[in-house]
Amino acid sequence: MNRHLTLDRLNNLFLLLVVIGPLHMIEQMLTSIEEFYWLRGHLAGYYAWFAPASADLATVILVTVVWTNVSLMLYALLVGGIPRLIVLGFFGLFGASEVHHVVEALVKGGYEAGVITSIPYAVIGCLLVAAVWREFGRTATAPRAETRFA
Repeated sequence: MNRHLTLDRLNNLFLLLVVIGPLHMIEQMLTSIEEFYWLRGHLAGYYAWFAPASADLATVILVTVVWTNVSLMLYALLVGGIPRLIVLGFFGLFGASEVHHVVEALVKGGYEAGVITSIPYAVIGCLLVAAVWREFGRTATAPRAETRFA
């Protein structure tokens, strides 16, 4: 497959995840916010590490860590190569993991908040992981360009 077409496919799959992600969250907000309570419960554990008077500090630390990670991912996307594939693969795995809504709906025997949009989200995530894996194989076996210093 043409390398340009492969890169376009990676970009398009990533863009689809970016579009479906908010739709998935909107579906959950309209039907149930169970994940919010799950996340809040996990953050309670994080905030328990700090004295109540240091809650603001804990929030600033959390925002700093999250923003630094987002910035590093954006940098990896700009750098390209293996770092870019790692970030795209991470997002693909995250998308694929949303299949948990389907499993929960099957266990429940009925609608689970987010199940409708989780299906395309998981499918696109799996397609992105597969495309990343193919590109990683090509990148890892490609001859290395000689580095010259002036």
